Amino acid sequence: MVNLPQIPKIGETIVVERISPQKEFVIIFEYIVTAVQFNASRESADSTDAQVNAFLNHCWEGTSNFKVTNFLKQ
Repeated sequence: MVNLPQIPKIGETIVVERISPQKEFVIIFEYIVTAVQFNASRESADSTDAQVNAFLNHCWEGTSNFKVTNFLKQ
């Protein structure tokens, strides 16, 4: 499960970064959103949440001293 700062639209890209437990390398996952289903939030009547379906488009791996922006351009 990934907490997103905003609910993405279909066709948008989600990038998720994961660092190995030993912090020796970083893995970057790029997902493309295929579906979004809105739900009533259980925490507040004023907010909504959503279930997002996506497929893995690309995956990169590198050492943890890479900056993500530079890493994705390589």
